[in-house]
Amino acid sequence: MGKRTAGRSRRGSRRNPVELWMSLFVPVYLLFPGFTGYQGISPAKTWTFYILTGLLLLAGGFCLVRELRAGKPRPLTAAQAAALAFLAFTLLSAFCSPYSDKVWYNETAHEAALTVGCYVLLFLVVSRWGAVSEGLFQVLFWCLVLFCLLCFFQALGGNPLGLFPEGLNFYDGYGVKYSGAYAGTIGNVDIVSAFLALTAPMLVLRAWGRELRRAWPCWTLAAVCLAVMVWIDVLCGLVGVVLGGVLCFLVLCPDRWRKWVLLACLGLGLGALALLWAVDLPFRFLHELHEILHGRFDDTFGTGRFYIWRQMLERIPSRLWTGVGPDMARFSGLSPFVRCNEAGEVIRTATITDAHCYPLHILYCQGLPALLSWLAVVGLVLIRWVKARRDPAAALLGAGLTCFLCAMLFCFSSIIVMPFFWLTMALIEARGAAA
Repeated sequence: MGKRTAGRSRRGSRRNPVELWMSLFVPVYLLFPGFTGYQGISPAKTWTFYILTGLLLLAGGFCLVRELRAGKPRPLTAAQAAALAFLAFTLLSAFCSPYSDKVWYNETAHEAALTVGCYVLLFLVVSRWGAVSEGLFQVLFWCLVLFCLLCFFQALGGNPLGLFPEGLNFYDGYGVKYSGAYAGTIGNVDIVSAFLALTAPMLVLRAWGRELRRAWPCWTLAAVCLAVMVWIDVLCGLVGVVLGGVLCFLVLCPDRWRKWVLLACLGLGLGALALLWAVDLPFRFLHELHEILHGRFDDTFGTGRFYIWRQMLERIPSRLWTGVGPDMARFSGLSPFVRCNEAGEVIRTATITDAHCYPLHILYCQGLPALLSWLAVVGLVLIRWVKARRDPAAALLGAGLTCFLCAMLFCFSSIIVMPFFWLTMALIEARGAAA
């Protein structure tokens, strides 16, 4: 971020409680894992998020009163109006849900209507009174350092903070001695991967174009984040970084290069597809792509995602407008996912709780109007990013958002990571509105 950006943020941060709240939110929400290990991390993060949202509303109320007293109230932006529409359609979905006893708050469905409401409130308050600052980036940087250090010790077989069951470690997961797979202070490795897809590109954009003596900490930490993504062996984050990275390069590259970069990307993409069509490579993900290119589909593809998507797509027409209710997929009677070994023996049966594709999850749970309004929020924020792409802070935030969105096409939503997604969108919107 340039000197102009940092200076303006420093002047505002002393008198803006929303910016102070962000500096509290990032370390507390990212690093606090609760007190009962990974099995209790979702409830702990949920209540932490509710408490922090309450503090944010107080900060936002203070800013609103000051704005009204100054006689300078600002109208809603288009993205803020779309976010309110998303909330309205989510509430309509909740009122129409057949699971009225669970749809507002539930001990297992942590993204029920109350949580979605908190997401939208976070976006509205931060996009109106928040701002990017050098201090906020430094807070994120050092939080990521601590997060990656914890992952490093877990990779060595340790159990810092006692998050794994007593006597067990990371390598006892994936069905070895317990069914889950957890890392860091986030928990499930899928959402760890998605979170790193959000933050690693920010580190890269922060370092890009700077002198090595100033940029090496960000380059190093970005490389460590990518190493963690490889170590936990989850593809969604890596796919998000690759696909999102290509899109970011197309947006952020100099205008005179864009045509040639686009042609190069298309050529490489078509070449890769031709290679995958012709050669069945001995890697599961690439083998599945080879089969798909030949028109052969199997429910087991994508670690069962095809099985989940097919079931949801078959049921969506019956509740197209209101869905089954926010985060009510687990209660909606979907057939469980069954995994077998090579001998055909069932080794795992799991309840389907999420679409493992966030737009599809919204469509299934909250209905088509909610999905369209959510897409409107995302689209309007991305337009802000493209227009402000020469601003270092906007470029940094947009890169992370784009890679995260690509990752979420194959990952499940969670209250543990989605607040960071809405916070990133809010900061882009605030940046664009202030420009």
